[in-house]
This record gives sequence, structure tokens and C-alpha cells, in this order.
Amino acid sequence: MKQILLYIWQLPQNLLGLLLIAFYKPERMHKMENGNRIYFATRMKGGISLGKYSIVNTCHYRIDLRDALKRDSVRHEAIGHARQSLYFGWLYLIVIGLPSIINACLCRDKSRYYRFYTERWADRLADVKR
Repeated sequence: MKQILLYIWQLPQNLLGLLLIAFYKPERMHKMENGNRIYFATRMKGGISLGKYSIVNTCHYRIDLRDALKRDSVRHEAIGHARQSLYFGWLYLIVIGLPSIINACLCRDKSRYYRFYTERWADRLADVKR
């Protein structure tokens, strides 16, 4: 019952995540201990986290999946932004998602990109040190 309520709490981003999974056609998937899923797709340039679903570029996947889960970019998406989604529920796309996407489009300097509040907080939640 708890999982169903959490899914509904994050419903807008979960539905958008499923649409993007269909669009990007990932080559690999990993189910995390908390039930969230990380998809690795060649067509994805960076990464995005939408509710229970994270999609990252295949370059983050190594032969050993445990190595991929240690990578800052993967943890940033699969843990940091996923927790933000749990905190904000239906408001996640407005408070975190949209500002994060706008920041990604406007910021060409990677070090400045991660200073933006959405990314800095996701790094802290995922224990990523930059």
C-alpha cells in the first residue's frame, strides 16, 4: 500500500519518466534496493530523474554495475533528485524539474551548473562531493 501511495504522490513525474523511457529506449536497467530504476540509454545526453525512474547516458555504465552506482553523475540523478521527488511530490516538476532543465539548457560551464540550488541539493542528498 505504501508503494502505491508513493507512486501516486509522484504521479506526474512517474508518468513523464515512463514516456521518456519509451522515447530513449534504454539498453540496460537496474532496479535499486528502494524499488527505483536506473535506465542506461545511449540516446540520453546527460541524465534525468523523474520519480521512480532515472535515465542516464550509457557511458556511466561499466561492466560492473556497482561501479556505475558509485559514479557521481549516476548517484546525483538516482539518489539526489529521486529524494527531491519524494519530498515535493506533485510539486517536484515545478520546484525542481523545470528550474533544473532551464539551468541545464542555459549553463555551459559544468562547474557552474552544479552550483545551482537544485543540483547542489541533489549532490548533498546523494553524498556527492564535487
